[in-house]
Amino acid sequence: MTVSDQHRRYRFSATIATDDLAVVHCLRALSQHAQATGNSRIPWGGTKESDWRAAGQRVSFRFSDPRYRDRFLSDVRRLLPDELWQVEAKRDDDPARPQS
Repeated sequence: MTVSDQHRRYRFSATIATDDLAVVHCLRALSQHAQATGNSRIPWGGTKESDWRAAGQRVSFRFSDPRYRDRFLSDVRRLLPDELWQVEAKRDDDPARPQS
């Protein structure tokens, strides 16, 4: 699957590890909230339960601006207990991919 021009702009990622599927669902909502402009559904693309399991209980969220990624991580720190999740990586060159 090729990366569309729109998805290519969503390249600022944060990968989070969690053993709790409920936390994944919370992270999905927080990523949509953090992406203040553009398509707010792209950040959580590829974070379905099957994706999380296949990636060893890790999910990556991608934003169109590093400020949106920072807002996302700030909200996660503020709202979710630290012992339930961990930031594994942050990248500025990790574009989103269209989901089928």
